[in-house]
This record gives sequence, structure tokens and C-alpha cells, in this order.
Amino acid sequence: MNNNIGHKESDALKFYQKSEGTILLSWQDVETDVLGIIDQMKQEEFEPDVIVSIARSGLIPASMIAYTLGNKQLYVIKVDFSKTQKSGPDQDLAEHPIITQELSRDISGLRVLVVDEMAVSGSTLNLVSAYMDLKHPKEIKYAVLYKQPWAAFSPDYVGREIKEWPLYPWKELRNNILDPRAKVET
Repeated sequence: MNNNIGHKESDALKFYQKSEGTILLSWQDVETDVLGIIDQMKQEEFEPDVIVSIARSGLIPASMIAYTLGNKQLYVIKVDFSKTQKSGPDQDLAEHPIITQELSRDISGLRVLVVDEMAVSGSTLNLVSAYMDLKHPKEIKYAVLYKQPWAAFSPDYVGREIKEWPLYPWKELRNNILDPRAKVET
């Protein structure tokens, strides 16, 4: 095994392991925090031409923002950082995030809002920021539902800063079944 890769992996994991417990979020919490982001945007008079979601979990808040702002055009890029999806802060991370689905829309000259669900280490958002700069938007702003205080990226808009690991309502699986095709007891 390459020791450098293992060392970098453990550096990224340090950010995830800083979480102080967990926080169970309801759909009402998410809605309140999305509306907080929209209020911040209105205070700055920022009106995006398009919204770009970082898939997968960024799709939920990005969709909510798009509808609230009058059904804005919504595009998706996919960034993979987790090797496998795990519940809680004990994540199985790759050495660094990679873009696995690029933006399909030309955004040159447009005002763009990029949305993700959370900033933990900031690695994903740093990667996306460098990528988006290559697309020559007129203006670009970043929003996250939740930001941990140690994240190395400062989004323009944050629903809430938290130290806990968020448990999202859209990731809740009954009986801790990871395969949705499996039988769920009622």
C-alpha cells in the first residue's frame, strides 16, 4: 500500500471525525434552513440565472431553492468522495473528491448558485469552485444547508453552522436497510 495515500485518507477522515455526536434533522428543519439561505440571498440581492446542484444530497436543497425562487433552471454535477455510503461521521473516503459527472450547461456570463448539503472538510467545494471558475460564469455563489466550523471552504450562504453530524430526513432508511429493494418490516 502507498503510505502517502493512506496518510491523505486519514487527513480527510479527521474532518469527519470531529463531529460532536449527531443531530436528527426533520423536514421542517431543512425547510427552515433553506428559507434562511434564500433570505441571505435576498439581503444581498443575489438572483441566480441557474442553480447547480452537487449530487447526490445537494439535489434536495437545490431543488427546494429552485422552486422557491420561481422554478429556476437546475443542473447537476456529481462529485464522489465517499467510497461507500455510511451512516454518521465514520465515512469511507477516497484520497480526494473527483467529479464523475460534469456540468452539461454552458454557464459563461451567467449568475450561478452552487448548492450542496454540507461543508465538512471543504474538499468537495474547493474542487467544484476550481472547476466552475473554468466555466467563466459572470458571478458565482455557494450555498450549503450545513457547515461545520472546521471546513476549509466558506460558502456565501449557510443554512446553519453545526458541530454535530446531520442525519437527514431523505437518508432515513427504516430498519437500517441499505438496499431499498430489501423487505422493510412495518
